[in-house]
Amino acid sequence: MKLQFLLSCWAIFVAQIRATTDGLTDLVAWDPYSLTVNGNRLFVYSGEFHYPRLPVPEMWLDVFQKMRAHGLNAASLYFFWDYHSPINGTYDFETGAHNIQRLFDYAKDAGIYIIARAGPYCNAEFNGGGLALYLSDGSGGKLRTSDATYHQAWAPWIEHIGKIIAANSITNGGPVILNQIENELQETTHSATNTLVEYMEQIEEAFRAVGVDVPFSSNEKGQRSRSWSTDYEDVGGAVNVYGLDSYPGGTSCTNPSTGFTVVRNYYQWFQNTSFTQPEYFPEFEGGWYSPWGADAFYDQCTSELSPQFADLYYKNNIGQRVTLQNLYMLYGGTNWGHLAAPVVYTSYDYSAPLSETRQIRDKLSQTKLIGLFTRVSSGLLGVEMEGNGTSYTSTTSAYTWVLRNPNTTAGFYVVQQATTSSQTDLTFSLDVTTSAGAFTLPNINLEGRQSKIITTDYPLGHSTLLYVSTDIATYGTFGDTDVVVLYARVGQTASFAFKNATKLTFEEYGVPVNLTSNSGNRTTTYTYTQGSGTSVVKFSNGAIFYLLETETAFRFWAAPTTTDPYVTAEQQIFVLGPYLVRSASLSGGVVELIGDNDNATIVEVFAGSSATAVTWNGKEVAVNKTEYGSLVGSISGADSTIDLPTLTGWKVRDSLPELQSSYDDSKWTVCNKTTTLSPVDPLSLPVLFASDYSYYTGIKIYRGRFDGTNVTGANLTAQGGVAFGWNVWLNGDLVATFEGDASETSSTADLGFSNQTLKETNNLLTVVIDYTGHDETSTADGVENPRGLLGATLKGGTFTSWKIQGNAGGAAGAYELDPVRAPMNEGGLLAERQGWHLPGYQTNESDGWTDGSPLDGLNKSGVAFYLTTFTLDFPEDYDVPVGVQFTSPSTVKPVRIQLFVNGYQYGKYVPVLGPQTTFPIPPGIINNRAENTIGLSLWAQTDAGAYLENIELVSYVNNLDKKQLSEIVSKAIEKHPDVRAMLEETTETIRRQESNRVIHFDSESRSGWRDLNVTYQRLSGSKQYDVAGEVEEIIAAIENITSQCGSCANPQTRYNGLSMLSRIGKSIALSHGQVACKVRKRFQWDRIMEDSMIRIVNAMDIQERLDIFRDISTPDALWPKLLELFRVAESYCVFKKLRDVLYLIRGKEDPEGSADPDG
Repeated sequence: MKLQFLLSCWAIFVAQIRATTDGLTDLVAWDPYSLTVNGNRLFVYSGEFHYPRLPVPEMWLDVFQKMRAHGLNAASLYFFWDYHSPINGTYDFETGAHNIQRLFDYAKDAGIYIIARAGPYCNAEFNGGGLALYLSDGSGGKLRTSDATYHQAWAPWIEHIGKIIAANSITNGGPVILNQIENELQETTHSATNTLVEYMEQIEEAFRAVGVDVPFSSNEKGQRSRSWSTDYEDVGGAVNVYGLDSYPGGTSCTNPSTGFTVVRNYYQWFQNTSFTQPEYFPEFEGGWYSPWGADAFYDQCTSELSPQFADLYYKNNIGQRVTLQNLYMLYGGTNWGHLAAPVVYTSYDYSAPLSETRQIRDKLSQTKLIGLFTRVSSGLLGVEMEGNGTSYTSTTSAYTWVLRNPNTTAGFYVVQQATTSSQTDLTFSLDVTTSAGAFTLPNINLEGRQSKIITTDYPLGHSTLLYVSTDIATYGTFGDTDVVVLYARVGQTASFAFKNATKLTFEEYGVPVNLTSNSGNRTTTYTYTQGSGTSVVKFSNGAIFYLLETETAFRFWAAPTTTDPYVTAEQQIFVLGPYLVRSASLSGGVVELIGDNDNATIVEVFAGSSATAVTWNGKEVAVNKTEYGSLVGSISGADSTIDLPTLTGWKVRDSLPELQSSYDDSKWTVCNKTTTLSPVDPLSLPVLFASDYSYYTGIKIYRGRFDGTNVTGANLTAQGGVAFGWNVWLNGDLVATFEGDASETSSTADLGFSNQTLKETNNLLTVVIDYTGHDETSTADGVENPRGLLGATLKGGTFTSWKIQGNAGGAAGAYELDPVRAPMNEGGLLAERQGWHLPGYQTNESDGWTDGSPLDGLNKSGVAFYLTTFTLDFPEDYDVPVGVQFTSPSTVKPVRIQLFVNGYQYGKYVPVLGPQTTFPIPPGIINNRAENTIGLSLWAQTDAGAYLENIELVSYVNNLDKKQLSEIVSKAIEKHPDVRAMLEETTETIRRQESNRVIHFDSESRSGWRDLNVTYQRLSGSKQYDVAGEVEEIIAAIENITSQCGSCANPQTRYNGLSMLSRIGKSIALSHGQVACKVRKRFQWDRIMEDSMIRIVNAMDIQERLDIFRDISTPDALWPKLLELFRVAESYCVFKKLRDVLYLIRGKEDPEGSADPDG
């Protein structure tokens, strides 16, 4: 009674809290619990998307639709000043991918709200942090302050972008609900006269002046200061909704044991800083960027990519009452051209949930399960923190956040391990409080870095769940029927109970879960053990439960039937099976589904009793109705293999004729300034800073002249950004090389000319300087940190002149020539200035073009430009991610390569630094059904020259013919008799156990191997793992084999290591025991093992690889068994990368299938 009385008082207090507005509109309001939009409380589940990093407007809708399908209802968008204003006084919001009205329209069409972030400063690993690059000459005054010169610079930007934001705000029927002021600007001094306070007020006034009337927001740069909150020392400049950025992961691409330690003081931070406002993360870690020289590329960062990351961290935020959460990044994209700040390379994949190629990662699928839950769990939007700690469970090894809604009594118990980085299993009981009293929920299991949201008094449409001891994905109300979707990992036990409903009967369908009921005095508890795949239970009260294995739930969709970002439980259609469901509607009994599929798929649709038919992308699907009311049919997948052409027919031309004294530079820009506005002092005069002469992006070329033969040397300092490189030639001879350093922004060359022949007059020093972007403000002087030459002096003489060349005509000229790609696409190489990279350019022999391939390259220093064309002819309804992959010789020579595809610079390949070797090209940049032009600038930095081992088109989809794959695997098996015997035994065992085999295989699943449940005796090679009972020992064994074999000189040791890894891998893959299951799921063993195998194979030379397969034939007796085994196990991930490993060992195949020793 006492608790109920307290809750009643609590509810009255909460009800008296009135929503706050900005005084201009009530369409967006807020209180301490949530944002209210159009009168509805909303859990804002948002994803960061930088549209310039995907310069194909048609693809923007694809990203928004994938956000929506995965439970998100908002997108956070930066608007970069430098991207839209390449030259002072010009603002482009219409040309090509600069047309942001299309962006707003697509968001609205997809049902996505927008959080606008227009700076003026953005950061975002974007060139100059998004500040206009024409400020890089120092003309912008004191940046990011109330300085009058800076104010004059940014005011037109806010006026132009602000008008567009205002026109697209919710008050004008658009999708914008919040407008962020500046970016991570720390209020270091709380004083009304502080320049930062005045600056914030200036920006706010500027937005209001052009009609932006939605609430303002901010983003704190971590827990370093407390800035711009009306609840904390507000002296001016405060915003309506305070936000905190947080990147707590601490993961490592090379050490999966690190990271996964959650932050547990968010709730207290917000209570101290913004207690009248909802808790808001404008940026929460959706991934992390990879710098030049990183140890691993994005797709190798298994910890950051893990669905466990989303499961643990995002639920931890919910446990601390966060109701506005933006994931940075949701989709990263590509730093094409010169979009990047120096801290990142071309790829901005960011290990985001949606990959750079727009493919759905498991991390996004787990993100979806949380989004679908927050969409329909309205009780979350009025909760108080009831408690937290280790006292709610039977073990102090578990930690619980307890939230309670005083109006509905709904409870949310977010459970996680006390040490969230732990990778051991934990089983415990949880004490919960419900409207029917206290209960102890037993057998709650966490597999390592797992979290669960346990709910109590959870209202459905027609009933209430008293408690559920596993995760709710979502629920839907279809007429008189409630459909609840729960998910758990295979083998985990869960229980649930209805409120005020006892002794219900039920029927089970699908994979048996051994559902049992136990009636007590207060309720009936239903308990089950999660099976592999899908199970359905129908109760006599009409409620239907889908009990899904977590990986199966990754292919579950709750498609909204409304385009409103606010979606209720009644406005969804449930679909299970396809790769993606973009939209769903029900009309006249027909469920119309629009979506994507990768493989032939069994599709199950639940849309209520009125649904009798289904169409998929406009085509009727033959369906049957199940006993519990769903419609089941099959849809086709991609049935064509993707053939990519070989890149041949290259033409080549010298792209650095400036090395020759005879080259005419009479129209070049003369460096003649003796003063500069830059905060950085030049090291010599004249000023040589590139920005002072309106050359901002791309490679810069300088030509300095001097007279006399008594000059003994020169001293030059160049600066191009982290990882840049540069060269110096004297009268055409190479005299200095700086190949690049992943930690150096500038470098100095102290040259001696004792071995050089000088002329009496007109000696020529040619300097070529690469460019990796302008700095963000996290680097001293930020965008104003100069690029190009910082100084140049002679020993024993003086320069008579200096000239500079960058992109054609500088920023203004380049924009006039190509406003679509704009000046941020190109640099100062002759090929770029003359447009050799553009589609339609003709290679004429009279202009100096000859036959030549980048595989031949250069035999001395210089820059060559290579050009060819190729044609693609993909089916019109296929979305095929395609990229360009570079391979360098085993001994890498200093080389810098720019990749151009149909005019767009879509890759910077620097193999001496790495890590990127493959560059995805999105549709719209690459023509999927037409001719394409590809160009390469190959800059050899030493007189040893440089060339490529290979350059090829690659697809990011697996379409290898199954027979080819079987053949390759069989040859590897034949080489290793122990593995062959193991597989023969497995095949025989499977055949003997055929009558007892239980298969529930969702063939379309990307994680299909997890859905294949085969009952058979365990492999002899894996019994030792069950006996050992230690998953960690398996991982340690794999790592040990790799470390001892990866660089060993003895080929037999490498072969043995490869064989052992293969045996371990197959044992784990084909075993159904708990240890194997744990290794597969918790440690992502496939990626670890297969990457280890690849490292070992890479240590072999060509002949060693060929020796493995020499004189091998496949016995007739083995072939049928192998094919049978392959049919059963083909979806196991052991065959995913194993194909690549074996192909690498075997070498390239010619059309006849023979080994190519040059491969």
